[in-house]
Amino acid sequence: MEWSKKIYNYGYLLSDDDKVTSADIGVEWSDWVCRDVRSGIKLYVHPLAAYFMHKCSARTHVLVGHAFNPFDMEKDETNILNELERRYNDDNLFYDYVNQLTGVFFYAVIDDKSVSAICDCAGMMGTNYGIINGRVYFSSHSQLIADICGLHDSDYAAGMKEYKLFKLFGWFLPGDETPYEQIHRIIPNTRVALGDGISVERFYPREKYAVSDDYEHSVHAAGKILSDTMKLIAQKWEKPAISLTGGVDSQTTLACANGIQNKFKYYSYISLEREATDAFAEKRICEGLGLEHTIYYIDTDRKAYPDFETADGLIERHYGYLGKGNENDVCKRISLSEQADFDIEVKSWVSEIARASRYKHYLKDKFPDKVSPRQLTTMYKVFLWNRKQAVQTDKLFEKYLSNTRLYEALENTGYPWTEFFVWEIVFGGWGGLALTGEHKLSNDITVPFNNRALLDIMLRTPLEKRKTDAMHKDIIKTMDERLFNLGIHVVNGNETHKRAVCERIYYEINTHLPW
Repeated sequence: MEWSKKIYNYGYLLSDDDKVTSADIGVEWSDWVCRDVRSGIKLYVHPLAAYFMHKCSARTHVLVGHAFNPFDMEKDETNILNELERRYNDDNLFYDYVNQLTGVFFYAVIDDKSVSAICDCAGMMGTNYGIINGRVYFSSHSQLIADICGLHDSDYAAGMKEYKLFKLFGWFLPGDETPYEQIHRIIPNTRVALGDGISVERFYPREKYAVSDDYEHSVHAAGKILSDTMKLIAQKWEKPAISLTGGVDSQTTLACANGIQNKFKYYSYISLEREATDAFAEKRICEGLGLEHTIYYIDTDRKAYPDFETADGLIERHYGYLGKGNENDVCKRISLSEQADFDIEVKSWVSEIARASRYKHYLKDKFPDKVSPRQLTTMYKVFLWNRKQAVQTDKLFEKYLSNTRLYEALENTGYPWTEFFVWEIVFGGWGGLALTGEHKLSNDITVPFNNRALLDIMLRTPLEKRKTDAMHKDIIKTMDERLFNLGIHVVNGNETHKRAVCERIYYEINTHLPW
């Protein structure tokens, strides 16, 4: 596909705006699929994106992307929608099934009064929404809605774009914010309904939190879910490839493919010098397992790519113009789209949610029992001197905690709030934006850890097991002892003790400042 046609690649729009295709925004709507859904609602889907619909007398179910269930081994999205309809009138049965789904998808239910929608487990498929001039919009890209409606940056987004330290930790905004005041993103673990107004319902967590007293069972249960997930991936796609990075996440994915490892291709890439360590470590691992491993070498000279300016502009646009991509990343997207010989990339993101990463980031053994907006602000960005923006960010996180009922859910269930920052803000905010707006310019992507029931098992293991990555390592040992015995592991070069000390000092100071 020509790069000029990759605008909003793998994207979608669900709306009752009947003038969508008349918007002169550079989208070739004639290439997109357009389907009537219900009650004036139409679905527009990029030509590369998959979509599924199930209509019945009371409502219509829509799923864009892909989903599968490693608990009942269902890999057909149409059957999954049928099952969701069968369970629809019983919240417990319905959400239990939703929680079992793995994949990268947007799911909506449309009846004659409203449209309600859920994102995948960690929001790896962009899910943005709004009611603008009385019209309903859901889209993979907030910028697509903004283009159609002629929206301008919110004051907060405009200020953050000018802030020198905004680029730290990624270009994304706090809570459910997008660059536009009229558009928000669906927070993972919540369901948004648009009708006469906007309502948000939290459906996870619902049960009391308790650490499992049978650690070995948890290891085997998590390994079984991941193993069945890899089997379904091998069945759904002809040429799946596992992206290997040298860390514990991708090695866990590789271990859980034991028995069907020959069904996958394996690759790493080198676009920066520091990536070579990971790539060569993964090559040694694959050689030790008798698997073929490809290293893609990325030419980072922009002059080598005639489409560089187009790709660069697309990434900036897909991010809602929050920032400019690194030249290295733009070259990577173009090069991988030309070199990669697979039809789906298996990426091991989301796994970090269960790895107690904030404890490691801040060298802490314990956090306050109750979350505060200032704690989230401190973890979100570094506000050294710009206290006005720190206070503004506090207010946005306060709104997030209240509107999504996270305050109430954590108080009622006792789940650790730090993991929800990583889950709903880091991955739901930055991860979904990066995957949808940048990474999928190269190829389609699935994420085996993107399963709420799996993450729940992993979160219920002892904190020390999660902080030391013992659970991941024990899953590797259980699922593929050959891989475990190779003993090859690359530590993230960004996670240094010096950096953690600096982050700890900043955390302690900023969380205690009264302004």
